[in-house]
Amino acid sequence: MTKRMLVCVALAVGCLAQLGLALPDLIVSQLDILPETPVSGSLVTLSATMENVGDEGTDAPFFARFIVDGHEIDIVPLSSLRAGRTDEITTTWSATAGPHTIAVEVDAPHGRIDEANEENNSRSVSLTVRLDDDTMAALAPLKIAVARFDDVSGAGFIHAGEGVAGELASRFAATGLRVIDPMELDSVMQSNGLNPAFPDDVAAAGRLVGADLLVLGSVLDLHVQEASLSLAFLRLDSAEVDARISAQVIDARGARPLVSVSAEGHDEGTTGFSINLGELLSFLSVGSSGICTGGLQADRAWYNPGQTALFGFRNDGAPAWFGIEIYSSTGAFLKWLGWQFVATGDCGSWFWDQRDATGTPMSPGIYAAKLWDGTSYIESVGFQVRPGFALSTPAADEITVGTVPFDETVVGGALNQAVDRLTSTLLLSMADVAGIAIQRAEEAVGAAMPEAAFRGAREGQIAAILPGGRIAVNLGSSSGVTIDDRFEVLEVQNLVLDPVTRAILDYDVAAVKGDILVVEVRDRVSYAVAEGDFLPAIGDVVRAVP
Repeated sequence: MTKRMLVCVALAVGCLAQLGLALPDLIVSQLDILPETPVSGSLVTLSATMENVGDEGTDAPFFARFIVDGHEIDIVPLSSLRAGRTDEITTTWSATAGPHTIAVEVDAPHGRIDEANEENNSRSVSLTVRLDDDTMAALAPLKIAVARFDDVSGAGFIHAGEGVAGELASRFAATGLRVIDPMELDSVMQSNGLNPAFPDDVAAAGRLVGADLLVLGSVLDLHVQEASLSLAFLRLDSAEVDARISAQVIDARGARPLVSVSAEGHDEGTTGFSINLGELLSFLSVGSSGICTGGLQADRAWYNPGQTALFGFRNDGAPAWFGIEIYSSTGAFLKWLGWQFVATGDCGSWFWDQRDATGTPMSPGIYAAKLWDGTSYIESVGFQVRPGFALSTPAADEITVGTVPFDETVVGGALNQAVDRLTSTLLLSMADVAGIAIQRAEEAVGAAMPEAAFRGAREGQIAAILPGGRIAVNLGSSSGVTIDDRFEVLEVQNLVLDPVTRAILDYDVAAVKGDILVVEVRDRVSYAVAEGDFLPAIGDVVRAVP
């Protein structure tokens, strides 16, 4: 009798357990956008299919939300949905130019329905809305330069200003506009002694690279509010992040402001970092203060493999541009870390992710960071990468704005949302003022270089072989060269040069020695590194690789 009762109890418990598992499970099984490639200003139809893949129907009404770039544009009530059934909902959205993320959430974020799985309630797609024909026609003749943004947020993330400028330039290029890389603008300012703190100087650099419109901006705020929940051995770190950025469009030829805009972004969720943000920002602030006591310094004498190396230089002389190059113990050039304009008494900072110019991770060993002022190396500091594992600090990508690991964090989500909105607003604003820029360009036709002359010949010669294997080529930004351009190094015969300009007129190719990759660009010269094992020589002809 007792055994029979135990069996009955077990069966009853099993039945109750099965009943407990019989729950609805709501998903967004499909999300369609029509037209698939919308243009700005068009009315887009968003259609989503809700499906209940659970074992039971819903027992209460629920809602589905359409979301564009983090903003809810419509909410649709649904009365119920039986198990195995679907329901389709639609809404419309007036498309704006630029990149967007379209999402649909069902019974989220505050679910009314108890579900078997609460983590599968959304679906999203990304798309770039191209400019309408009239706007594209207005902007197509113009070249747009994006200067690095000022980071006045005080948040401590690496390369926030450069990262936002790079992301903005990429979004402009995705819509079909002619965009000048922010790093190219920096190189021109450095080679001409221009101060990025002065809008007139930035505008002058814009004119040198042939820009019609210039975008300047600031990262105003990256506010992170953290929360931490600890349950025994489990710790969950989450955060809410608010980002705020602003930008100004300037007529590069007249150096006068045309329009000012701003944008905000918000995201929340897990931090996504290997350590919490508080520890991360503490690491950055402590490191930054310790490397600004004088001269060129590293934040420590040795690092674990993959650990971010931080360098700082306090400038006690005249305001100037400075850059850092990384070398191996054998004197081989590894990577250029970029230019920083450092005012008197200020401290410039650079970060190295322990990778060379091609992205290859470096092995443990002895390395040197050399400070370059455009004409000579003025200081250097040595450091060691020891065998082992990096446990105390995050990888550089996790805190560097513009990298994929950063974009996947809640901070990256908020910042990218702000950049998306800024892009859409700027595109419309630039279209409104395009006529002014075109008029300025037409007025300057007599003095300005024709486009063909600006882009210049894509053939040149090796002018010098520098220490560490850097290769100087007699083509720069004035010839249309940009960072990451690739050139073939040719062994030639019957080389014919113009006796006055020394321009290449003709030659016969005897052999292709190998390729070189451009890592730095100035107005009339570029610096490259060899890809592969070959011996370039001064005077070798270089030819752009398509």
